[in-house]
Amino acid sequence: MQSNNSPKFFPDDTVHPDKFVGRTSELYTIFDKISNRGHVAIYGSSGMGKTSLLKYVQSSNFWQEKGLDYSKALIVYQNCETSFTVDNFWLKVLEELKNEGENDEDIQAEINNVLELERIEIIDIRQILKKIVEKDKFFLLLLDDYHGIVGTQEEYVNDHNKSREKETFLSELRNLAVHSTEGQYFSTIVTTFQKLHELGPIITRAGSPWYNHYSYLPLKPFSRDDIDKYFFKSDSRSFISIPEDIQKEKVLEMTGGYLGLLQCVGDVFSGRFDPVDINTLNTKLEGYADKIFQDIWKNFEINEQEILKLIAIDNSKGKLRGKSYSLDGINKDFIRYSSVLDDLEKKGLIYQLEQPSKYNFSSSLLKDFAGKQLEDKN
Repeated sequence: MQSNNSPKFFPDDTVHPDKFVGRTSELYTIFDKISNRGHVAIYGSSGMGKTSLLKYVQSSNFWQEKGLDYSKALIVYQNCETSFTVDNFWLKVLEELKNEGENDEDIQAEINNVLELERIEIIDIRQILKKIVEKDKFFLLLLDDYHGIVGTQEEYVNDHNKSREKETFLSELRNLAVHSTEGQYFSTIVTTFQKLHELGPIITRAGSPWYNHYSYLPLKPFSRDDIDKYFFKSDSRSFISIPEDIQKEKVLEMTGGYLGLLQCVGDVFSGRFDPVDINTLNTKLEGYADKIFQDIWKNFEINEQEILKLIAIDNSKGKLRGKSYSLDGINKDFIRYSSVLDDLEKKGLIYQLEQPSKYNFSSSLLKDFAGKQLEDKN
């Protein structure tokens, strides 16, 4: 539990579980899957709050809210983006699981036996799960930034050995979850920046999809209604007090419902800074937004990047950042790449205007960022 003097907003960190708000439907889906020992793959771009969501699920707050018995679960959270490999995956997971099971000597002993092995196999993990089952508990594994282990498809195109090794590892993890008795006491929740089938190694003819036991759960920007409910109501624990001389609509336009940007706005208006006008807010947000959008941008396909640049040009009627661009053929490009536009819209990055073939950015700061990329290219 945090003290009353603790931060209310977390622009550079994970939102503390005591300050977590929203994501009601997503949490119900996660609750249902955990209750049935299912598996969830959460996907969404940077700045959406994927880590904050996992950390909330890890906390007792979530379990109490949903009426679940927190003592029944052995929960391990791991971020897979740093120093995680196929060889050390289970070693790192079991070291954390050992900490979780510190009050049970039998579980500790079983884990210690496996940790002493030269190589940890799936059959060894099953033995640990059997012991967990005997203790009337279950294992919940939370894997953040799972793409750090899975990798992108491009990584495997010219490295078939790496592809086979990774496919074997992922298939074994799936078999543990689906095809073993112990799997009934094992649940996983992973987060990635794309859907799992758009990532990972090439599936061989003899193989089967290593990801098809997961239920996909998109994490999108907060809707206007949710922003009003969780950030602009004075009784909310994440209430953002906007100065009278700044229009709420302008704040909405800049943040676009991104949790990271909303946290930054809350921090700017928290009183830690000198009085803030709209220009100061834009400057403070821009630096933070650039970090978020740079991370998003590097994970885009080339055609996604090009489409976003075209939307920026079209929105600006060809006049962008002091330069002129031709509008010829843009509508044809929008028609040709309609599937790309649909995908970007589903991710909550853009939305379609009432006019045919006209789009806008969910965040005006993303438009500015796309303009910078266009400028750098030229």
